[in-house]
Amino acid sequence: MFMAYVMKIILKISILILTGFVLAGCDKSASSTQEVVELIRPTRIAIAESAAVNMKRVFPATIEASRHSALAFRVSGQLRELPVIAGTAVKKGDVLARLDQADFNNALADRRARYDLARIQFTQIESLLQKKYASQTKLDEARANLKAAAAALATATDNLSYTTLLAPFDGVIGRVDIENFQSVQAQVPVIELQDTHEIDINFSVPEGLLTQLDPKVDAKSACAEVRFESQSEQSFTACYKKHDSVPDAVTRTYRVVFSMVKPETFRILPGMSASIELDLTGVLLGEPSGTAVSVPLSAVFEKESQTFVWRLNTQMRTELVQVSTLRIIGETILINGISSGDRIVTAGVAYIQPDQKVRAIEKERGL
Repeated sequence: MFMAYVMKIILKISILILTGFVLAGCDKSASSTQEVVELIRPTRIAIAESAAVNMKRVFPATIEASRHSALAFRVSGQLRELPVIAGTAVKKGDVLARLDQADFNNALADRRARYDLARIQFTQIESLLQKKYASQTKLDEARANLKAAAAALATATDNLSYTTLLAPFDGVIGRVDIENFQSVQAQVPVIELQDTHEIDINFSVPEGLLTQLDPKVDAKSACAEVRFESQSEQSFTACYKKHDSVPDAVTRTYRVVFSMVKPETFRILPGMSASIELDLTGVLLGEPSGTAVSVPLSAVFEKESQTFVWRLNTQMRTELVQVSTLRIIGETILINGISSGDRIVTAGVAYIQPDQKVRAIEKERGL
């Protein structure tokens, strides 16, 4: 009996021990199952592009007349002739406007008579001096009067010519600010004449971009491609003309002007819109090498005073890669350290860990 009792106790203890081993094995199995589960982080991914792709910049531009003059009379008077209106094509030397010439003709006749009298008096005194009937002082006085009369005659002649406003070059009338028979003041612009042979492409460049221009590069040799809104499928070549040395007080941009021959196949007028594309290759400081690539600005971050990006391998796992930055262009940055075609993380870079598996965020339909 005693032995049977002992055997029962041993059997119970064995069952308890075996149950413990089974439960422990289950716990280990569950634990190992949990270790297999890995968090795949969603993020945005971009492809590094060759830097040469981003060396061209497009700027909005407006069309201006390459040469335009605000024409004014050099004398005051009443307008009698106005044969032109805005849009009239004129040739150099054509009459644009003319003042009433009556008062100027009278003034010219008076100055001519005074000159003739002074010339006669000078001749008479010169003859008398030779006969000792006049002094040298009288002759000098007569000579001075003759010179003054000649100057007055020349002024009256010029003033008469100033009553006629002539076109200084071939062009088109851009604006007329007077009406016929209106009184006109001297030196007040009344007509704007625009050159029609060439046009200016006027655009603004941010000061940040100008500071990156290589001072050794001759800007005067720069040319660019221009497209007009009405003929966007065609491009035309324009070359550097001038630029402002002082920025706009509000926009902090510098005005740059390129010039080109006016197209003959369609109508272009001052004030129309255009776009100009500048190729900055070889123009900017720190010109990127052949290995430089362009990536979104959000892909680059700093850690311990060094610059990095997260690159993805073929298994979509992250690799921390140190890079060197060259230049910021808009929303992108040029860097060295990775290759064109590499996939990089562009969102949440501060929360990524090395060798972390990620997946690309796909846009929802309609976004």
